Amino acid sequence: MAHAPAQPRALISYSHDSDEHRRTIRKFADRLRHAGVDAWIDQFDEHDPPESWPDWMRSEIERADSVVVVVTEGYVERFRRETGPGIGSGVRWEGALITADLYHSRRERAKFIPVVLRNEDAALIPPPLNLTSWFAIGEAAEADITRLTQVLLRSPSQLPSELGIPNSSPDTAFHFDGIQSSAEIDAAFGIAAGGDTQEAIRRLENLLESLHGDERAFAIFLQGVLHHKIGEASQATACFSRVLDTSGHAALRESSTQRLAILHAEFEAHYGDSGPVAAATKWLTSVQQGKKRDVWKNLTRELRLTLAQDWIIANEGHPDLEKYDRSELADALAVKNPRHPLGKHLLRSKLQVLQDHYRRWNIDSWGAARNPRRVGLEYEFVVMTQADDGILITGENELLSVYTILMRKVGMDWMVANFGAAYPIPGWPPTSEEIPAPMLQFGRLFTEPENGGEAESDDT
Repeated sequence: MAHAPAQPRALISYSHDSDEHRRTIRKFADRLRHAGVDAWIDQFDEHDPPESWPDWMRSEIERADSVVVVVTEGYVERFRRETGPGIGSGVRWEGALITADLYHSRRERAKFIPVVLRNEDAALIPPPLNLTSWFAIGEAAEADITRLTQVLLRSPSQLPSELGIPNSSPDTAFHFDGIQSSAEIDAAFGIAAGGDTQEAIRRLENLLESLHGDERAFAIFLQGVLHHKIGEASQATACFSRVLDTSGHAALRESSTQRLAILHAEFEAHYGDSGPVAAATKWLTSVQQGKKRDVWKNLTRELRLTLAQDWIIANEGHPDLEKYDRSELADALAVKNPRHPLGKHLLRSKLQVLQDHYRRWNIDSWGAARNPRRVGLEYEFVVMTQADDGILITGENELLSVYTILMRKVGMDWMVANFGAAYPIPGWPPTSEEIPAPMLQFGRLFTEPENGGEAESDDT
C-alpha cells in the first residue's frame, strides 16, 4: 500500500502580544492545518513544556519546511532586541536564529515567510524578511489565505508552459547579433553552470589565443561576468575594460559599459565615505587611540552583548559581580553607552584585548582588499591587509598580515558585527556560528579570561 506524501511542516513564529493575539494565532494555525499544512505553534506543546524553550525553537526551525513569521509591532521590537531585560526573550532568541539562518543559508527558495494582520502593516516587516513575498491574514485570521497555503504547499496557481530543449550556450543568456558562440566557449560556460566557475574562467582564458575579433571579446566579456558572479570585482572590471579597448561591437560595448557602471556603484558603496571600509577604518583608529566608548558604541548590539557575557563569565566569582543577576547585568552593559558602575571596567578590559589584537594595524601602511565581500543582505567583510600583503614570521608562530572584520549595516550606519568570519550568538556561554567562506577564516579574535577574574579600576 502506497504511503501518502508527508504534509509540509510550517512553524508559526509570533510574539505573545496579548491573549487576543494568541487566540488569533491559534485560529490561524487551525486554518492552515485544515488546508493541509502541518502548522505548529508553541501553544500545542504548552501542556507538556520542553526542558528548554530555546532548544525547542532551534529544533522546530530546523525541522520546519517553512517558518511563517507573524509580524506585529511587538514582534519587531523583540526581533530587533529593542525591549528591556526579560521581555520577549523567546522572539529575541528566535530572531537571532532566523537571522543567522537567513545570512548563512544558500537556499534558493524562501523558508521564512512574513505575514501581517493588515495590509498597511507591511511596512513593519524588518529586513531581511521584507525581500520575499508577504501575506495579510486579517486581525482575527479571517482573511483569504489561499495564496499563502499555495506557497506553503508548493501548489502553483499558474502552471508554466512545457519546458523546451535545454541549451547550455551562453547565447541563451547573452545574445549579441553577429556573434556566434563556439563549441569550446559553450563547453567552458557549461562548466560554470555546473558550479566550477574558476575552472570555467581558466578555460576561457586558455581559449583566447585561438580566438579573434568580436568572438575573443565575447569570451573576455563572459570571463568578466563569471568573475563578478563570484565577487572578484577587480578582475571583472579588468575584463569589461578590455572589451571596450578591443571591440567595436556596439551591443557588446554597451553591455560592458553597463556592467562597469554596476561594478563602480558596488565599489563606491563598499569604499565610499559612508561605506563599511570607512566605518571599519574609523573604528580601528578609535581602537588605536584608546577611545573605548567610541569603540564600544560602534559594535552591533549582538556583539556588545556577547562580549559582555564573555566578560561576566571570565570574572565569575568576583565580589563586585556576585550581587547582580548576570542576564540583567549583561543587558545593562550591552547598551551603547553603559552607565552601570561596572561599565568602565568592561570597556577598559575589552579595549586592552582589542588593542593587543590589532596592534600591527596602521592607517598609513594598511588598506582594505580590493574586492568587496558581501555576506547575505546586510553584512560585508572588510579585509585589511598590509601594503606588501606579506607574511610575518615570529618564532614558531606564523602571523598572517590580514585582519578580517565583519561589518553590518544597521539603519544608515555600518557597525562592527564581529572580529572575524563568524556570526556572534549571545548566550551563557556566548558562541558563534562560522560563516561558510573558507578563504576568510583568518584573523579571528579569541579572548582569554581576565587575569584572576579581577574587575580592575579605571582611572581614565
